[in-house]
Order: sequence, then structure tokens, then C-alpha cells
Amino acid sequence: MRVQKLAIATCVFVGAGISAASAQSLTRQRTEISHYAAKEIVAACALMAEEENLSVAIAVVDPHGSLLAFQAMEGATETATTTAQLKAKSAARWRRSTDDLFERVNNQVNRAPEWMGGFPQGGGFPITVDGEVIGAAGGGGGGGDGSLDDKCTLHGIRTVFGQDVEVGLVDIER
Repeated sequence: MRVQKLAIATCVFVGAGISAASAQSLTRQRTEISHYAAKEIVAACALMAEEENLSVAIAVVDPHGSLLAFQAMEGATETATTTAQLKAKSAARWRRSTDDLFERVNNQVNRAPEWMGGFPQGGGFPITVDGEVIGAAGGGGGGGDGSLDDKCTLHGIRTVFGQDVEVGLVDIER
């Protein structure tokens, strides 16, 4: 009988702890870029690149870095196709533009992206809505300094999400 009372008291005590903890949410709602939006970003960048006779590659990933949409235009090199994907994944992972990563690495503010598989070269941007990164896009093959990669990628993002969408933590206008 004494053991039963102890077991019941323990269950009541543990149960009370669980109900107090349940006041805190155990799940989270998260907004993520849709496959449709990813395809539209790629299409807008590709159209701009075609008009400017550029051979680029563009990749769009979800906030976790998983590829949602990708296109390499005729004449895009293997390097362009690889770097577009690396830039998008790096922007999503580090939650900042790859231009900003480049500056931070080169000024030795934070060199972790070099050692952890990041790609700190211009052309990758996180896409932020209401302060939350919902995905990222990266372009490759637009030119050695990255400015055309930036231009194409930003054009794609802003065509889909509008001019006021947040896309990085640094001044990205060139």
C-alpha cells in the first residue's frame, strides 16, 4: 500500500511538471520559400542574363541549404554551376550575403566560413521576410569580380519578392 501511494504521488508530481512545461511551445511555425518562388527567381535571372548575353548559373535553396531550383544557361562553365550552388548554400547557412562573408574572411573578422565549407565570394544572398531567412539564391559565371553575379541574382529575387525584400546585411548596391 505504501509503494502504491508513493507511485501515485510520483506520477502526480511528474504530471504537474509536464503540464507546466507544456505552456511552452514544443513546435515552431516557419515560413520557407516555395518551389514556385524559387523557379520564378531562376527564370527572372535567366531572362536578364539572356538580355545581357551572359552565361550564368543560378541556384535557389531553402533556409537549410537544400536545392529547390537551378538552371545553368548554355555556355555556363562547370565552375559557374558549382559556385552558384555553393553561394546559395553559404548565404542560407551563414544568414548573410556572400559579399559580407568575403569581407569578414578577408578582414579576418571571422574566417570560419573558409574552414567549414562556406564559399565567401560575391553572388549569394539570403532572402529574408519579416526578419526570418526563408531561403537563399546564388549566381555564378557573371564575371570575375562577382558584380554581374550579384546583379543577376538580385534581379531574380527582387522581381519575385519586390524591391524592398531584405537580401543581406551589407550594402549590396554596386
